[in-house]
Amino acid sequence: MRRRRPLYAAGIIERLDHHVLIALASGSEEHGRLWQFPRGPAEPNESAEAAMRRVARQELGIEVEIILGQPPLVEDIDGQAVELRYFFCDLTTGAPQAGRYDEIRWVSKAHLREYDFDRASAPVVQWLLESNT
Repeated sequence: MRRRRPLYAAGIIERLDHHVLIALASGSEEHGRLWQFPRGPAEPNESAEAAMRRVARQELGIEVEIILGQPPLVEDIDGQAVELRYFFCDLTTGAPQAGRYDEIRWVSKAHLREYDFDRASAPVVQWLLESNT
Protein backbone atom coordinates (compact mmCIF):
# COMPACT_ATOMS: atom_id res chain seq x y z
CA MET A 1 0.00 0.00 0.00
CA ARG A 2 1.42 3.35 -1.04
CA ARG A 3 1.54 6.19 1.48
CA ARG A 4 -0.28 9.38 0.64
CA ARG A 5 2.48 11.52 2.18
CA PRO A 6 6.10 10.89 3.09
CA LEU A 7 6.45 9.46 6.61
CA TYR A 8 8.89 10.95 9.13
CA ALA A 9 9.77 9.70 12.60
CA ALA A 10 10.89 12.07 15.36
CA GLY A 11 12.20 11.16 18.78
CA ILE A 12 11.79 12.80 22.12
CA ILE A 13 14.85 10.98 23.40
CA GLU A 14 15.27 11.17 27.15
CA ARG A 15 18.11 10.08 29.37
CA LEU A 16 17.92 9.07 33.04
CA ASP A 17 18.28 12.64 34.36
CA HIS A 18 15.13 13.64 32.38
CA HIS A 19 17.01 15.78 29.84
CA VAL A 20 15.84 15.50 26.23
CA LEU A 21 17.96 15.62 23.11
CA ILE A 22 17.45 18.51 20.69
CA ALA A 23 19.21 19.09 17.39
CA LEU A 24 20.13 22.06 15.24
CA ALA A 25 19.64 21.04 11.61
CA SER A 26 22.53 21.52 9.20
CA GLY A 27 22.08 24.56 7.02
CA SER A 28 19.68 26.15 9.49
CA GLU A 29 21.45 29.50 9.12
CA GLU A 30 19.23 30.31 6.15
CA HIS A 31 16.10 29.51 8.20
CA GLY A 32 17.11 31.25 11.43
CA ARG A 33 18.87 28.53 13.47
CA LEU A 34 15.80 26.61 14.53
CA TRP A 35 16.03 23.57 16.80
CA GLN A 36 14.09 20.34 16.42
CA PHE A 37 13.86 16.89 17.89
CA PRO A 38 15.98 14.35 15.99
CA ARG A 39 14.00 13.08 13.04
CA GLY A 40 14.26 11.55 9.64
CA PRO A 41 12.24 10.03 6.82
CA ALA A 42 11.09 6.44 6.75
CA GLU A 43 12.33 4.31 3.91
CA PRO A 44 9.80 2.70 1.54
CA ASN A 45 7.84 -0.02 3.36
CA GLU A 46 9.47 0.89 6.71
CA SER A 47 7.26 1.44 9.74
CA ALA A 48 7.55 4.65 11.71
CA GLU A 49 8.87 2.67 14.71
CA ALA A 50 11.60 1.03 12.63
CA ALA A 51 12.46 4.41 11.10
CA MET A 52 12.86 5.93 14.58
CA ARG A 53 15.27 3.20 15.65
CA ARG A 54 17.22 3.48 12.37
CA VAL A 55 17.44 7.29 12.54
CA ALA A 56 18.76 7.08 16.11
CA ARG A 57 21.34 4.48 15.13
CA GLN A 58 22.46 5.97 11.78
CA GLU A 59 22.20 9.68 12.48
CA LEU A 60 23.14 9.83 16.17
CA GLY A 61 25.05 6.59 16.81
CA ILE A 62 22.75 5.52 19.66
CA GLU A 63 20.19 2.85 20.43
CA VAL A 64 16.80 3.82 21.81
CA GLU A 65 13.85 2.01 23.30
CA ILE A 66 10.51 3.32 22.13
CA ILE A 67 8.29 3.87 25.15
CA LEU A 68 5.25 5.49 23.56
CA GLY A 69 4.24 6.55 20.07
CA GLN A 70 1.96 9.44 19.30
CA PRO A 71 -0.69 9.60 16.57
CA PRO A 72 0.58 11.03 13.28
CA LEU A 73 0.47 14.74 12.57
CA VAL A 74 0.54 16.38 9.18
CA GLU A 75 3.34 18.94 9.20
CA ASP A 76 5.33 20.96 6.70
CA ILE A 77 8.96 19.91 6.57
CA ASP A 78 11.17 21.62 4.01
CA GLY A 79 8.14 22.84 2.08
CA GLN A 80 6.48 19.43 1.84
CA ALA A 81 3.45 18.09 3.73
CA VAL A 82 4.55 14.96 5.59
CA GLU A 83 3.08 12.53 8.09
CA LEU A 84 5.14 13.03 11.25
CA ARG A 85 5.11 10.51 14.11
CA TYR A 86 6.67 11.45 17.43
CA PHE A 87 8.01 8.77 19.76
CA PHE A 88 8.99 9.06 23.39
CA CYS A 89 12.25 7.12 23.63
CA ASP A 90 14.73 6.19 26.32
CA LEU A 91 18.42 6.25 25.47
CA THR A 92 19.65 2.69 26.00
CA THR A 93 23.15 2.59 24.50
CA GLY A 94 25.74 5.07 23.31
CA ALA A 95 26.50 8.77 23.48
CA PRO A 96 24.86 10.77 20.69
CA GLN A 97 27.05 12.28 17.99
CA ALA A 98 25.96 15.31 15.96
CA GLY A 99 26.27 13.46 12.65
CA ARG A 100 24.31 15.43 10.06
CA TYR A 101 23.25 18.03 12.62
CA ASP A 102 25.21 21.23 13.21
CA GLU A 103 24.80 20.74 16.94
CA ILE A 104 22.99 18.57 19.48
CA ARG A 105 22.27 19.33 23.14
CA TRP A 106 20.78 17.65 26.18
CA VAL A 107 18.28 20.09 27.70
CA SER A 108 16.01 19.84 30.72
CA LYS A 109 12.36 20.05 29.73
CA ALA A 110 11.96 23.25 31.74
CA HIS A 111 14.70 24.92 29.66
CA LEU A 112 13.18 24.09 26.27
CA ARG A 113 11.56 27.55 26.26
CA GLU A 114 15.01 29.09 25.86
CA TYR A 115 15.37 27.69 22.34
CA ASP A 116 13.68 28.61 19.07
CA PHE A 117 12.11 25.50 17.50
CA ASP A 118 10.89 24.86 14.00
CA ARG A 119 7.17 24.86 13.32
CA ALA A 120 6.87 21.07 13.34
CA SER A 121 8.46 20.83 16.81
CA ALA A 122 6.82 23.83 18.49
CA PRO A 123 3.54 22.11 19.54
CA VAL A 124 5.46 19.24 21.11
CA VAL A 125 7.71 21.67 22.98
CA GLN A 126 4.65 23.50 24.28
CA TRP A 127 3.09 20.24 25.45
CA LEU A 128 6.33 19.19 27.19
CA LEU A 129 6.55 22.57 28.96
CA GLU A 130 2.95 22.33 30.15
CA SER A 131 3.31 18.74 31.31
CA ASN A 132 6.59 19.50 33.13
CA THR A 133 5.05 21.91 35.63
